[in-house]
Amino acid sequence: MPKKHKEIVLPALRGVMGDWVFYSCLMNVGELSSRVNYAKEIHENEALSDMIQRHLKKGRAAQIADYLKRQPERFFNSLVIATYGGQPNWHALSDVRSKAASDELKNLTEDTVSAVGFLTLTGQEKLFALDGQHRLAGIKKAVKDGLDNDPYDELSVIFVGHKDTKRGLERTRRLFTTLNKTARPVSKGEIIALDEDDVMAICVRRLIEQTDLFADDRIAFVASNNMPTANTTSLTTIANLYDVLTILFTNSHWDLREQKADLQRVRPDDETLDKYFKFAETYFLQLRKNFKALDEFFSAKNTEPVVKKYRGSHGGHVLFRPIGLEIMTRVIARFTKDMSLARATKLAAELPDSLNEEPFQWLMWEPNKKIMLNGHKVTIREVLLYMVGKNAKNYTEATLLDRYQRETGDDTAELPEKIR
Repeated sequence: MPKKHKEIVLPALRGVMGDWVFYSCLMNVGELSSRVNYAKEIHENEALSDMIQRHLKKGRAAQIADYLKRQPERFFNSLVIATYGGQPNWHALSDVRSKAASDELKNLTEDTVSAVGFLTLTGQEKLFALDGQHRLAGIKKAVKDGLDNDPYDELSVIFVGHKDTKRGLERTRRLFTTLNKTARPVSKGEIIALDEDDVMAICVRRLIEQTDLFADDRIAFVASNNMPTANTTSLTTIANLYDVLTILFTNSHWDLREQKADLQRVRPDDETLDKYFKFAETYFLQLRKNFKALDEFFSAKNTEPVVKKYRGSHGGHVLFRPIGLEIMTRVIARFTKDMSLARATKLAAELPDSLNEEPFQWLMWEPNKKIMLNGHKVTIREVLLYMVGKNAKNYTEATLLDRYQRETGDDTAELPEKIR
């Protein structure tokens, strides 16, 4: 039997956009969790509704719930909620001007006055989220698990009317898809530049601003892992640096190892954040110490001659390519299962580092066309690990040889010799 809800009164603004009348209200998370459901009502086909529910269960509910519990600076944008049934009523504050003590409010227009008021819900309405279903799922989980808010957080919600007719269903479905298709996710570049919760983004900025490692043009401010061919001064792109730190923080065996989603959503305390930054800085200092090419780069006042020496149509050094830096970081992170970061980096320096050497030639570097290849990351990584006897159990020598021959296009190829 559906839960009965009491009548509530919500502070609201009334607005019109196109042919939609909407009400922008404040509603606390307890009421939101209890009263609002998912958008299964807009589908006549039950299988489509079930698909929505499965998608939400696989989604980010747990991450969002954790964000609500742990982030003191938490904030959501408005959820859009459709309502039908019951008797939602709008009550405008038409007497605001007569009771206004301030001269500023005596000049309010009729349109402004009529837009301010309260929306009452009897409790008989059916409410479902058109935009913000993952946030709703996270709210429901947080409240169910026990949310230590007293009083509960208030959220901005926008109510729109829905009619349970064929035309009404079409209209609401169109709004549902419009809201979800036009919403633009925050870009990777924006996250790196602005996010104050994402540990990798914060550490990238600190490496650029607080060290000499990536100052000025030593890093390419490009929000992708593709290094512009015209760039002759930077080691890698800012997006690749973010990915490298993500691998380092989530794959290395150390005390602060966390899942990527946890590192993106909740900012740790300053002391812990400093440890992440020092770990990142130490990693690049260890690379500099153990790889002569990187020491040349980080020591140079003018990096252009160094970059041209190690990156170009001739191939060059694996660490001067974003994909190479990524793969080598994964290899070093795997090494830390058995040794310190310093020893792991030293061991990695014993591996081949030229694109014209195995296993990079034909898997990462096409010497005839002089182009980079991006489709063989796993094979390259596991072959490098094999060369020091640390390949994964499911990548046996026979499996690796088969992959190596198939991906290089040479059925007579042999795996590179082990170095240990």
